[in-house]
Amino acid sequence: MSKSVKTLIAAAAILAVAAPAMAEFKFSGEFRAQGYHQTAQDKESNDARSLNVIDQRFRPKLDYKINDYISLTYFAEIDTLWGEQSGAATGQGGRVGADGVNVETKNVYVDFKLPQTASKLRLGVQGFKDSFDGVVVFDDMAAANLSGKLGPLDYQVIYSKWDEGIGRDNTPRGSSAAAIANDRRVRWNDVDFYGADLSHKYGDFAKAGLAVYYYDNNSGNAMPAFPQAGIGANSLGEGPNVDAEIWWMGLYGDYRFGNFALNGWALYQTGEVLQTAATNTYVDTRTWAASVKGRMVIPNGDLGLRYMYFAPDDSATDLERFFISQGNYEFADENLMIFLVDKFVNNVPKNRYAITDAVEAGYGLHGLVASANLKNLPMGTYSNLGAGAFFAADKNPDGAARKDKGTLGYEVAASVGKVFAEKFDLSLRGSYAFLGKFYNTTANNNDPDDLYTVALMARVPF
Repeated sequence: MSKSVKTLIAAAAILAVAAPAMAEFKFSGEFRAQGYHQTAQDKESNDARSLNVIDQRFRPKLDYKINDYISLTYFAEIDTLWGEQSGAATGQGGRVGADGVNVETKNVYVDFKLPQTASKLRLGVQGFKDSFDGVVVFDDMAAANLSGKLGPLDYQVIYSKWDEGIGRDNTPRGSSAAAIANDRRVRWNDVDFYGADLSHKYGDFAKAGLAVYYYDNNSGNAMPAFPQAGIGANSLGEGPNVDAEIWWMGLYGDYRFGNFALNGWALYQTGEVLQTAATNTYVDTRTWAASVKGRMVIPNGDLGLRYMYFAPDDSATDLERFFISQGNYEFADENLMIFLVDKFVNNVPKNRYAITDAVEAGYGLHGLVASANLKNLPMGTYSNLGAGAFFAADKNPDGAARKDKGTLGYEVAASVGKVFAEKFDLSLRGSYAFLGKFYNTTANNNDPDDLYTVALMARVPF
């Protein structure tokens, strides 16, 4: 027998032995590159400024099933903005020369199915979305997440540490008491998040549930120039970063009949927020929000209509506005790009004008959004459409800085795309926002420029 034949037989035997183990791996993910041109509104200005970016993202995901009870997941992310240095400021990244140090860990966790139960524990850095369209939290976090069934009920409980607090890491053993006191790991200055969710399915046509979330921030940060300056943001510009204890409690439901579906929720917020650190003075926070969406399946897609409401801040002494969302990714499926978040946003501003300018500033919000997702159009194309109208819930709330606000504006958006070779998804999407009286400048009450966003995207899911 020749040496080459022996080599082929040996290689085949190795592959035969390795095949069962190789089958335990699953490699998936997405490549996305998109060119943006968009305008943004400077506060108290009539003129919009423009932004041009080519933004690239690669997310490879590796799942490994160890046995029937345990599996591991690693989810990486590589962002490359063309012409810009990599995120770690090492190497050129998207600049000429490339070779940037830019591999990030998005998720890394273990799933453990508890033997003899219908429960699963997910432990590690993972994505988590609340049951209220992401208005409380929709983000990645280090967490312990237990979910499963309790008789007829589905349940989920989660604990996450969002921040260890400020100070020095790894204080050497034997250090002075002062040095230890400055160590972030021993000081009581953490930011913790807890959640519990119970729901019940009624056959295949209905689901109802309730959820409670608790945010415990012991950072010692006070509300700046309360209340008119708004909510202090963390280093990412997302969510509140003031010393606070806040509860969210809400009900949600989903009802389906034939080609129609109706889902909605109502959410109440209560707690207290540090106003003045020097005097340890806290103020109450309480408000509520609700949303309902109707959806109809049609032969080549679906149609949707959503209404959303956030109560205004009508108190000059307390904080009656909504602390909204860790992750800044709420209502992402409405096909808008300016007043709400663009679903495919990577490293350009998330906009969210209706949320940042009205809800978080204390004016509250009435929002009405229509959407359509159409497929199997001529030449094998698809299209996603959206239109929205947004109004301050109260144009003169006691807790907001400026008075006589009203209509935020109207937005129309559309995208058209086509998938080539089964996986290469090329699309063009755009949105135009007509700004209302809400954005008139204080000095001369002039109308500001309207805003628009255009993005050309190539996307390859695998």
